[in-house]
Amino acid sequence: MANKDFDMLTPGIKKLQELANSKVYIGVPYDDDHLTMIALVQEYGTTIKPKNGQFLAIPTENAKGKKPREIPDLFFMQSKSGAYLLARNNGEDDIEVLFILRHSVTIPKRPFIRFTYDQHIDEWTKLMRDWTFEVLMGRLTVDEALAKLGKQAVDDMKRTIKEFKNPRNAPLTVANKGFDDPLIDTGKMMNSITWHIERG
Repeated sequence: MANKDFDMLTPGIKKLQELANSKVYIGVPYDDDHLTMIALVQEYGTTIKPKNGQFLAIPTENAKGKKPREIPDLFFMQSKSGAYLLARNNGEDDIEVLFILRHSVTIPKRPFIRFTYDQHIDEWTKLMRDWTFEVLMGRLTVDEALAKLGKQAVDDMKRTIKEFKNPRNAPLTVANKGFDDPLIDTGKMMNSITWHIERG
């Protein structure tokens, strides 16, 4: 029987080269500009300023998801603390504050991507070492090994988003959302976390 029948080295090298030339990316879908913007704002923080006009209108829970232009009879007032407000008079001195006006709003950084990487890179490295051995033994394909890594990293990032607590939401944000999960509002960003493979 020819020696080539026992040649495990050549296909093994080919598989290792395929693994070395592959990258697994984890995060929000790269073709969703809105989710990418949200993820970057959370990761690095930002200061938001009005594009038109002097103020940003921050809704209170009384606004019920509406914008100022959608609510009639709003009037401008200043609170005792000096805050600028948009309010509505519901009669008999019942003043209802619907929006708080701010010149800017600062969103603190909540680096869930970097945190996930820092917390799990050693674990991922060990798992990938084990899966590489399985690939060389023919028990996993290269794509299967990379998929296992992608799924593991997605699960870890989603767990980070769920457990991320500091910095906390502002009291007004908590009142509007009804809960204090800094990286979760509707859950759309967390649920979008995915993985894909790129070949070099």
